[in-house]
Amino acid sequence: MAHSISHKLIIELNGSELTLITVKKDGLVANIEVYPFFDQPILEQILEKLPEIYTNITVLIRRKPFISVPENFYSANLSDIYKLSHEWPESEELYLDKSDNGIGIAYFLDPTFVSLVTAKFQRVTFQHEASVILKKLYKEVNFKQPRILFSINNETLIIFAINNAQLVLCNTYQAKTNDDVFYFVMLIFEQLHFLPGETELVILGEPPNRTELFDLFKNYIKDINLWIENYTISEDIKQPHLLAHTFAVQAMLCE
Repeated sequence: MAHSISHKLIIELNGSELTLITVKKDGLVANIEVYPFFDQPILEQILEKLPEIYTNITVLIRRKPFISVPENFYSANLSDIYKLSHEWPESEELYLDKSDNGIGIAYFLDPTFVSLVTAKFQRVTFQHEASVILKKLYKEVNFKQPRILFSINNETLIIFAINNAQLVLCNTYQAKTNDDVFYFVMLIFEQLHFLPGETELVILGEPPNRTELFDLFKNYIKDINLWIENYTISEDIKQPHLLAHTFAVQAMLCE
């Protein structure tokens, strides 16, 4: 397809899957290309085919363990702090998404992947999906009201908890089933002393087996809502559900 200089490119790195999302100036998602698996030679071929005239290029990092870091810890040894919660992938390097809300997201990335992308595009932004979602929450959510929000991506669950004008939790968990999701969310209710009858539960994006998830929670939590952004997508795209499942991309499209 032809590209104009007003197009944006989102490169979604989701485990071993790579997705390229082309967005027009008016916000219309014009093209989605999915590569279920890639290695360095395949990545080089993908990048070689891409034009260099996008006005904005963002690499969205998903299914990567992370830690949330208060601003006053930005200069600390984050590798040591990270290892308290997750295994340290020694072949990778630590990256930190700083933010205007005082909370950063630290995670590891393959430096070869980063160098190949930055060699292709001189101006490119790398962002973890937790950073993107946090930015959206700080912009649009009333933090004075108790809320627990979560995003599920394959076996990766990210939970956010807010109350009394503060972010009180931003963490990732391994959840293989909806029962696992239910367990971790209800554990947060218990550990942080949230009252199920007074707390809104928000599911970010359209999760697989949505009805089953609602059925698990409905007898315990009164206020359950689904948050899907009102993005626009070309009728020619064959896999529109990919965006419905990815709240972080929706947030980027509706900035």
